[in-house]
Amino acid sequence: YLIENYAIATTPSLSLTAPKKLTTQTGRALILGVSKEAIIDEILFPALPSVPLEIKEVQKIFPNHKQFIDEDFEPNKLETEIQDTVYPVIHIATHAQFGIISEDTFLVTGNNNKLTINELETVLGQVSGGSASVELLALTACQTAVGDERSSLGLAGVALQVGVRSAMASLWSVGDESTSLLVKEFYRNVHQLEMSKAKALQAAQIKLLKAKEIPEINNQYDNPYFWAPFIMIGNWL
Repeated sequence: YLIENYAIATTPSLSLTAPKKLTTQTGRALILGVSKEAIIDEILFPALPSVPLEIKEVQKIFPNHKQFIDEDFEPNKLETEIQDTVYPVIHIATHAQFGIISEDTFLVTGNNNKLTINELETVLGQVSGGSASVELLALTACQTAVGDERSSLGLAGVALQVGVRSAMASLWSVGDESTSLLVKEFYRNVHQLEMSKAKALQAAQIKLLKAKEIPEINNQYDNPYFWAPFIMIGNWL
């Protein structure tokens, strides 16, 4: 596989990115997620039982964090929090939906609510310290890097358009447990091994690719379905 030899990042426009290495030693993180079943616009989004584990792993890397999980994850709380405090890392673990019109493209939030692509754009544009203060927006949900002519890279693309330095997102629906493992490895690689974001993602993907050689990992995770959808967009350092 190409990923075994190259760390890959997508850069929509060089003018959009100002290379800066992600720092986890002193950085704050805002962690948001939904683990419970939700029904939005008559669409059923099943529970994500591995989200609490994923969030726990992110918390270990960023002791200086704040979190809004399940019912506490509301769009207005997200907006207020990032207006008041600078968060270099924003990690969102939830379902996402992509539709033809903007109202049908959204992240699932708590209490059967949603954060549409237009609302996400508005919220990120109000970040304390300017949107460029966000070094990484991690969207560990399905199809967050899928887009149309309005936003060629979907929800993640909107983040870059308003100035966020980089985004990690997915191209198709992803496995809940495998995503938790990949996220754990990604942040460990950045924090402990001081890898660039692109290298850290590559190493995490390779670990799943070699699942059959690692007893503690489900052998099925060597299938590209589980590790290939994640991409790094924007600043790769």
